Amino acid sequence: MDTITKPESAVLMEGLIKPEDFARFKETKGRTTEVLTALKRSKPKKNNKRKQGSKKKLTRREIAKLGIYAIPEDAVKYSACVPLNRLWRGYIARYLGKDTLPDVNDANYGHFVSDILKVDFHGAKISVVRSKNPSLVGAKGIVILDTKGTFKIVSKDDKIRTIPKNDSVFLVHWNDIELTVFGKHLNTRPAERSVKKYKVFGECDLD
Repeated sequence: MDTITKPESAVLMEGLIKPEDFARFKETKGRTTEVLTALKRSKPKKNNKRKQGSKKKLTRREIAKLGIYAIPEDAVKYSACVPLNRLWRGYIARYLGKDTLPDVNDANYGHFVSDILKVDFHGAKISVVRSKNPSLVGAKGIVILDTKGTFKIVSKDDKIRTIPKNDSVFLVHWNDIELTVFGKHLNTRPAERSVKKYKVFGECDLD
């Protein structure tokens, strides 16, 4: 009498079934629907929770403590920043689409002022014309770092100076044009300023 062997598929299914479900598998004679139900029940559920200890971004305080944006006093020379200023002048001309200032009575003057406040000042040549700190008045140089609350500039004497925006009024030197900008209107990071909506103010005080 020939020996009846189990189909390979049945043997395979038996190997996939948990011991506690094996009796039920034998009772149903390995019918596919019952096998799939048992497999689905025995399949471990995925844990959708975020893994513990995932990396977090550094806070501003931690960045300051680590000195990531700190610039050593002797690291930057004025002569090395002159090409950067040349690039900035080309950038501002393309950004504004012109190299002249509109008249105050011009219909587009408000739009022009709004555009100026959105400019990235890295590479701009600026000078301080008014400040709550008298020692900063007259400081002039090329911007090497434009942060939320300060400009870091390098002057012709190769010294790096930090100028608080909120307490100062600046002249921006662009070719033969000198443009007055109130620092308190620039108290935002360049990337955030570029998408911010500004109201044009007739005057501004440092208080």
